Amino acid sequence: MASCKTIRALYDVIGFDSQTPLEPQGMVFEWMDQDLRTVPYSRFRSKPGLPRAIARSVLETLAFLKETYGAFHSGIVPQPYLHRQDEDEISLLKFIDINPNNILLSNVNSTCPIVKVGDLGNMLREGYDDTRIQSLPTRAPEVWRGLGCFHSSDVWSLGTTVIFSLPTKSHYGLWNLTTTKLAYWLAQRLVFGAGDKIIDGNTEAWCIAKIIRLVGPISPPVNEAFLDEFSLARALEKEEYKDPETGEMKQFITVGTVRQELERIGGVPQDLIEFIEYLLVIDHTKRPTAREALGHPYLADVVA
Repeated sequence: MASCKTIRALYDVIGFDSQTPLEPQGMVFEWMDQDLRTVPYSRFRSKPGLPRAIARSVLETLAFLKETYGAFHSGIVPQPYLHRQDEDEISLLKFIDINPNNILLSNVNSTCPIVKVGDLGNMLREGYDDTRIQSLPTRAPEVWRGLGCFHSSDVWSLGTTVIFSLPTKSHYGLWNLTTTKLAYWLAQRLVFGAGDKIIDGNTEAWCIAKIIRLVGPISPPVNEAFLDEFSLARALEKEEYKDPETGEMKQFITVGTVRQELERIGGVPQDLIEFIEYLLVIDHTKRPTAREALGHPYLADVVA
C-alpha cells in the first residue's frame, strides 16, 4: 500500500500489542490540509487544473487497488460514529467510498496541489453484494440493482463526486449541515442523492429516480427485494403532483440530464462536462476502468 503515492500514508500505529490485537489503537497519518468538501468552487474556477489533479490522483488510486488487490475502495463506518440527521450526509459518513469526505488535499493554492485518497477502511473484493454499500449520492446503478459493487462502481462514484465540487441553484434543496466549515457547501446542492426529496420516506426510490433522469434508464434489479423501489422510482421520474397551495402541476424530480445541470453552472469547461459524462455510464460493464479513464484527453496535460 505504501508504494501508492496517491494514498494517504500511514506513519505509525500507537498502542499496538500483539497479545491484545483488538484493543483500541491510535494511527498517525500523513498530514493533509483539507478534504474536498471544504474547497469552494471559486478555487476550481481560478485553478482549472485542480479538478484534473483530483481526477488523476483518484483514478491512480483506484487502478492500484484493482491491479494489486482486485479490490475497490469501500467500507462501512461503525454506527456510533454517525451523529447527524441528514440522510445524504449520514450516508456519506457511513460509507467510506469515493466521496468528498475521503479525497484529501494540500497546497490547493499552489501550481502543484497534492491530492490523496484516505479512509480505505476494509477494502472489499469485486462483486461484494452482502449489502448495498456506497453512500446514497455516489452509489452506482449496479449497486442499487443488488448486482454487487465493483471497481467500475468506484469510477461512477468519482464522476458524481466531481459534480459535488460545482456550485448549483438553490431551488433544488440544500444539504442541511450546520458546521461553519462547510459554509461553501451550504450554498450548493447535491445533484445526485436525496437532498431535494419532497416525499416522506422512500429515499432509495428517490435516489434511483434521480439517476434515471440524470443519466438514463436502469435495468431491473436482480434482487427481488428491490422491485418496489425501482417501480416507484420509474413513477417518480415520470409523474407530476398537484401543488396544494397553487394548484399547479409540478414534477417530483426536477433535475435535468447531467449535461443540462452542469451547463447551468457558469464557467464549467466543456471538456470537464464530457469527462464526467464519460465516467457516468449506466452499464458497469461498459463503464471505463480507472486505467482507461487515465487516458482520457481531459487528463492529457496532467503530470502523473
